Amino acid sequence: MMMSFRHLDGKFRRSCHHIRMLNRRIEDIQVRYDRAFSAGRRSFRYSHRLKLATYEGMRNMYYEYACRRADELEQMQEVLIQRGLISDSSGDSDTDTDLME
Repeated sequence: MMMSFRHLDGKFRRSCHHIRMLNRRIEDIQVRYDRAFSAGRRSFRYSHRLKLATYEGMRNMYYEYACRRADELEQMQEVLIQRGLISDSSGDSDTDTDLME
């Protein structure tokens, strides 16, 4: 069963949103880890390090998922262009830049 372009695009954009959200959470935890490090609070460093590892793993999985959805979107777009349902424009959308923010 083939998903619609909009449905697939929605999944891609949602995963990009989650990646950005996780990046912010990782930054926050990193700040707390750095504070615990400078204060010599080893017990806090340990728990923050565990959180960092967990959130980084989650972000990596979302990133892989988003990459797969982006590949599927590209393939679907090529098919739609071949069938003449959409026009081929060299000014692609900003889907690739969403992941980097």
